Amino acid sequence: MNGPSADTSKHPHEAAASWMQALLDSVPVQAVWATPVSDETGGIADFEVLAASPQARDVHGRSGKELIGVRTREAYPGVLDTPLWQSQLRVMKSGKPEEVVRYQHPDAGDGMRHQTLYTVRLARFNGGLLTSWSKSDEEERLSSRLLHTERLGNLGWGRWSLVTGETEWSPQLYSIHRRDPADGPLTLEEYRDIAHPDDVPVVERALEVLTVGDAPHEFEVRVDLDGELRHIRATVEVSRDATGKPVEVHGVIQDITDWRRTAEELAEVSQRLEEESQLTARLQHIIMPVENESFSVPGLRIAVRYIPAETAPLGGDWYQAIPLDQEEVLLAVGDVAGHGLAAASAMAKLRHAITGLAFADHDPAQTLVALNRLLRRMRPDVLATAVVARYRPADRMLTWTHAGHPPILLVRGDTVHRLLHPGVLLGVFEDVSYSTAQLRLEPEDLLLMFTDGLIERPGRDLFDGLEVLSVAVADAVRNARGDRLAAVTRVLTPSNTSDDTCILVARVMPTTMEVS
Repeated sequence: MNGPSADTSKHPHEAAASWMQALLDSVPVQAVWATPVSDETGGIADFEVLAASPQARDVHGRSGKELIGVRTREAYPGVLDTPLWQSQLRVMKSGKPEEVVRYQHPDAGDGMRHQTLYTVRLARFNGGLLTSWSKSDEEERLSSRLLHTERLGNLGWGRWSLVTGETEWSPQLYSIHRRDPADGPLTLEEYRDIAHPDDVPVVERALEVLTVGDAPHEFEVRVDLDGELRHIRATVEVSRDATGKPVEVHGVIQDITDWRRTAEELAEVSQRLEEESQLTARLQHIIMPVENESFSVPGLRIAVRYIPAETAPLGGDWYQAIPLDQEEVLLAVGDVAGHGLAAASAMAKLRHAITGLAFADHDPAQTLVALNRLLRRMRPDVLATAVVARYRPADRMLTWTHAGHPPILLVRGDTVHRLLHPGVLLGVFEDVSYSTAQLRLEPEDLLLMFTDGLIERPGRDLFDGLEVLSVAVADAVRNARGDRLAAVTRVLTPSNTSDDTCILVARVMPTTMEVS
């Protein structure tokens, strides 16, 4: 993204502030952009806010553009002797982003000390300081909404304080370890005691890496739980204070015993296959089975296609189409960035999670919020898009939402309409929200959901590709002799063979009364 061009006829930061304000208006986070105010010696004496996101709200109740013009030390005098102020100065000097965790603001202007804890992220950007923050208690409330996802994925989270020795586990982590909560959680060192003797070095290596590294560390060990050997996978990360000292370890632990057994079975299969492509095709089918023939769900006839990339047969595109309780149907198509086992693994997590969330009666917007949190916790290096819909045959009501995904195409008669309802990609921001749209369908309507491999081509704009697709679908419907569903499915050819493509076409079936 290009920044604003210089314009010496204006205030030195006016153009940058205008550009930054436009940027912050488009992102769903609490954030401000401020420029340093220098003292007589040229050092930083203060920061002045020149742009603020609409969601930004400070401890005194000011929000959005009310924050523009606010100076840090004038408005929050107690910040001077805090790690946050020191972090701000370091970021402006070094240019390296920093994060201040569990920051408690010290001001007491209303006669009471502010008790809210914040996570504050700082980055030097466009000559100023970009600051974003979120309330820690809000994050904990959001985490509680993922308890059902933890059960579905058989995973849990833990927090180990390196300062106080305090340890906190989510309920599912006790279940994974078959441990009574009354006995308390395990310390990091106690994992040596339950690890298989051959895997103790893995645990020791993980503890060593945490003391010197900042990046998330993933490892897998076998543990003895009540006499049974279980496989667990852990992804852990250390948090540091303003001086760089490790203060806390956060981790996500998953029981992958069943997955490991499946993987071992696949390994046995691979020994019998002569061609690697045969194994890849089998693995893709295990992760995401694709029906060769069209099939029926309540009120709909469905046809799906998956076309792997020529250069990387194992990809991250996926679909789901299953009947739910209360005579509703889940329809979803998604795309995990990248190819290979990493993308396929992330794809499988999202596909299984979305199914569980739908059966938990989440609407499409709530489902995407939970998927985003799951991705940020388990695979923060991965981005994904998705379109999720619920269809109610009783009144033919379609409820849907998008997360950075191409729009649904609605074919009514021989006209193609785009069902646009944009939302941010999965995995970009920690806290996001989505909204849904609704439309009552008509008998013989067709819905087309797909990934970008269907319309993407090097050197061509995606909107141009969408127009080409719309014209091809409209022509196929006009020239159809008989089954419109089959006619449309036949003309859907991926534009980009270097990317995998997933396609779902649904025909709205008329009721018995409407047929008669």
